[in-house]
Amino acid sequence: MRIRIFNLLATVIAVSAGLITLLGYFVRANPALLNTRVLLLSIVSLLAAWAVLAGALNLMLVHGKKFLNQTPGWVYSLFVVLGFVAVVLVNVIAPFIGWGQGAASAANAWLLTYLIGAGAATVAGLVAFFLVFAGYRLLRTRPTFTSVIFVLTVLAVLVVMAPWPTLLESATGESGLLARSVLRLLTLWPASAGARGLLIGVALGAIATGLRVLLALDRPYG
Repeated sequence: MRIRIFNLLATVIAVSAGLITLLGYFVRANPALLNTRVLLLSIVSLLAAWAVLAGALNLMLVHGKKFLNQTPGWVYSLFVVLGFVAVVLVNVIAPFIGWGQGAASAANAWLLTYLIGAGAATVAGLVAFFLVFAGYRLLRTRPTFTSVIFVLTVLAVLVVMAPWPTLLESATGESGLLARSVLRLLTLWPASAGARGLLIGVALGAIATGLRVLLALDRPYG
């Protein structure tokens, strides 16, 4: 009986909070409704911050145990732990040495530019080689119409994104030849259409999920 009462109470709280927050975006003439929406969003933001902190601590515990037990891949766990500790120490020391404080401090900007940005650029550069190798393996094992389209798309994107010599500039002064401009259009249009389709699908899925929670059809908290 306690479980049923708890589920009923959780359902009422979730539906009420969701409806108040939703109405707060559409009905702006009621100050009490707006203040309640801001309060609920503040509570959610605070809980999300604690969830991120709990996730980070759990990540450190998992990788710390992996390093102490010398399980396979413990070297990568060591880098994760050292990176986490280094970022925390830099943010603690930064205000005392004039590097600023908070997320927009000079220390975090340096870490983002020269460590995280450099690593992300390296991984992004390797993606091209992985795509070409995956296309080669795909055509070698089981060539189909879809695999051929995939390989041609990868090659077209590489041709468009690759740096061309200045001797091959077009007569208009813009970088690249006419063929490269055509390939750019052929790759950007389908890519933009596909990305927008994915975003529309994600938005519709989020709306459907939110409506099911508001109507108490789905109760993930139960």
